[in-house]
Amino acid sequence: MRKGSVYWILVLFWCVVIFSVTSSPGATSENTGLVIKAETNVTSNVVSKINFGIRKTAHVTLFGVLAILLLLAIGERNNAPLKAWFLATIYGATDEFHQIFEPGRTPALQDVGIDSFGAVIALIAFCLLRRLLSKRVALKFRDQ
Repeated sequence: MRKGSVYWILVLFWCVVIFSVTSSPGATSENTGLVIKAETNVTSNVVSKINFGIRKTAHVTLFGVLAILLLLAIGERNNAPLKAWFLATIYGATDEFHQIFEPGRTPALQDVGIDSFGAVIALIAFCLLRRLLSKRVALKFRDQ
C-alpha cells in the first residue's frame, strides 16, 4: 500500500470520528454542561463559560487534525496547504449541515468559522515546524 493511500484512509477515519462525535446525543451542549456541573462546584455562569471553551477547543482540535491529515494525503503538490484548509473547511460546513437532522444539535455558521480557524492554525504550525526541522537536519548533515 502506498504512503498516500494510508493518509487518505486516515482522513476517512478522522471524518468518521468527527461525524460520530457530532451525531452523539451525549456530545450536545446541554449534556456536556450537565457533566461539567456534576463534576465541579461552580455557578451556572461559570459552567456555561467552561462548556463554551471546551466545545470550541474541540472544534479547533478536530479540524486542525483533519487539515494536517489532508495535507499529508495531498502531498507536496502546488497549493497543498490551501487545498487542505479548503477541504477541512468544507467538511466543517457539511458537518454543521448534518447537525440539522440530529436531535439536540444546533448547526452554527460560527462553528464553521472556528473549524476553519483550527485548520489554518494547525496547518501554519505544521508547515513551520516541518520547515524548521528540515533546516536543522540539513544543517546537521552539512556540519558533519
